[in-house]
Amino acid sequence: MKKIALEEAYAVPGIAEHTPQLNSLPEFALCRERLEDLAELRLAAMDEGEIELSVVSPTSPATQGIVDAGMGAMFAREWNDYVANAIEPNRKRLRAFAAMPTRDPDAMIMELTHAVKELGMAGALINGYDNAGGNEEIYYDAPQYLDFWKAAAELDVPIYIHPRVVPPDRVTTYKPYPELGGAAWGFHVETGEHILRLIMSGLFDKVPGVKIAIGHMGEFLPFWCWRIDHRMELEGRFAQMEATGRPLMHPVTYYVKKLYVTTSGYFNTPALKYAMVTMPADHVMFSVDYPYESYKEANEWWDTVDLDMDVKEAIAYNNAEKLLKL
Repeated sequence: MKKIALEEAYAVPGIAEHTPQLNSLPEFALCRERLEDLAELRLAAMDEGEIELSVVSPTSPATQGIVDAGMGAMFAREWNDYVANAIEPNRKRLRAFAAMPTRDPDAMIMELTHAVKELGMAGALINGYDNAGGNEEIYYDAPQYLDFWKAAAELDVPIYIHPRVVPPDRVTTYKPYPELGGAAWGFHVETGEHILRLIMSGLFDKVPGVKIAIGHMGEFLPFWCWRIDHRMELEGRFAQMEATGRPLMHPVTYYVKKLYVTTSGYFNTPALKYAMVTMPADHVMFSVDYPYESYKEANEWWDTVDLDMDVKEAIAYNNAEKLLKL
């Protein structure tokens, strides 16, 4: 069965010297050759996994964690132009999400417009909070980002929020166990909380047309949104928010259902079926997380998933094709 995958990482050669956090991740060294390849190795792996098309994106932390915060707009433009040129010979098989200069909301709007209208990119992928230059981390529920979200809605392209490790200055309950800080646990807690910040800020009420995608079967949220609403209602939290001038028009579950979730790095059928209970039928999409995950392994799992064929084809291909206008 043909499939679209849309959380597939790449690295610009030389990127590591500008993003020291990348060098600290053991998986980067293991995957570097495949991250930097946007042709033969990637296409061969796609063929092995029966992937019709991959949407590539800048590997974490990208511009969100560069050494010099003032260089964000320059790097984003260079990286987007680089990847657009690199994939052009294989455009039927490869598309791209844009890198964003997230320290500067106005530059984000300019770069997203350039990437979509001039480079033909499918949207943007942001690797979590921005702490470029060692500055205090910024999340995109902050008021200065509202115009960016409006611009993304007007362009009618999705913004994919991808994980990062927890900020180095933040103490977590699992801090004594660094094995939990990355993709095994911490990545997903960080991203799930980031999305909750966006929800609680009222973003989806202020910008109803915004489209946000997240990976790893929804970063816990499809499984936990009932509990959030249940406790917030019993504790009077919704009433408190309204009384303090931060009303939500709907329960949290309503906003979770507006997200788009992918199977990236989460090849587990019970989890998929639970996500499908929570999410609308056209908001669940196949993905892999190459090269950190294997196209072949993802395909072998997908072959075992027992769903009606029209549903399986929608998740594998049609939903992403519609969202990304491919």
